[in-house]
Amino acid sequence: MLNFLIFIVILSVLIISHELGHFIAARLSKIKVEKFAIGFGPPLIKFKVKETYILICLIPLGGYVKLAGDTKSEHKGFDYEFLSKPCGVKARVVLFGPLFNYLLAFLIFWGVFVSGCPYPTTLVGKVLDGYPAKTAGIRKGDRILEVNGEKVDNWLQLQEKIKKSKDKVVFTILRGGEIVKIKVVPTKEKMQDILGRKRERVVVGISASSEVKIVRENFIVAFFKGGGRVVYLTWLVIQGLFLTITGRVPLKEAVAGPVGIYYITQQTAKLGGIALLNLMGILSVTLAVINLFPVPVLDGGHLFFFLIEKIRGKPMSEKWENLITQIGLALIISLAVFVFYNDIIRFGPKILGR
Repeated sequence: MLNFLIFIVILSVLIISHELGHFIAARLSKIKVEKFAIGFGPPLIKFKVKETYILICLIPLGGYVKLAGDTKSEHKGFDYEFLSKPCGVKARVVLFGPLFNYLLAFLIFWGVFVSGCPYPTTLVGKVLDGYPAKTAGIRKGDRILEVNGEKVDNWLQLQEKIKKSKDKVVFTILRGGEIVKIKVVPTKEKMQDILGRKRERVVVGISASSEVKIVRENFIVAFFKGGGRVVYLTWLVIQGLFLTITGRVPLKEAVAGPVGIYYITQQTAKLGGIALLNLMGILSVTLAVINLFPVPVLDGGHLFFFLIEKIRGKPMSEKWENLITQIGLALIISLAVFVFYNDIIRFGPKILGR
């Protein structure tokens, strides 16, 4: 039950931040906001703040902001209506949703770096049989101080040094109060990277222990590290989408829906609050990038229509806009059905403990 509540809280924060972006941009542009809804389906809670109805709905898997005059059938020509505004203003209202997801992710990562990130230390937790490290004499409990003469402070740094090595890796190790040097000739294996691609990697056959070191950054360093992580994740998501669209990574392995995210949340919760905050930041960046994709129904689709309007000097005809939107909606629904089915197959047994 607790995992489910954590899942709902994470989703709600992501949705609220996104819709809040649209809401604030609309209010700044003097556009009337009729509804601010969290979730879909029948409202469980409904109240009015000034001119806007706030809705908390039954199904917490989305949300929306309803603007006055945001469809051609509802547009009456009043100044406070969405379609009465110039392209730049409409684009800003749409763009503020993903931008607020980026802002949320940045603030999360900034806070995480300031409060402290847990990094695995260089204490060897396991030496795999049949691998070069075992043959060379590395043991469980060894603490690696240097790789090829360069100091390493955590396991991530150690992995980076090994990855850059070619013919040999020289480890400087603290063992029982003594410093020893061990030369290891690494091997290469085909392994999946974070995007699901098969890549050749240098391996020696050691893994980290459960020992971690908390590393805290000052506000300035954390500011730039937080921004850097947002940029890195954006590039990672774009790469993932490209590899999926081009068929280089199977769709069923590349996507996860609500069930998959629930399972990931369930597993991440075991690692503590910092891990959950990191997950929320990752999901927020992912939501921002996907929403900017130029597919009708998504924010990127609306931006595409506004670009066409700007180039032509007038909006696309209602007939063509409706047709493109219906095609986009059909694609989104088809993908949602596939993702949900795939989630049940991949994650259902794991969630049920089978």
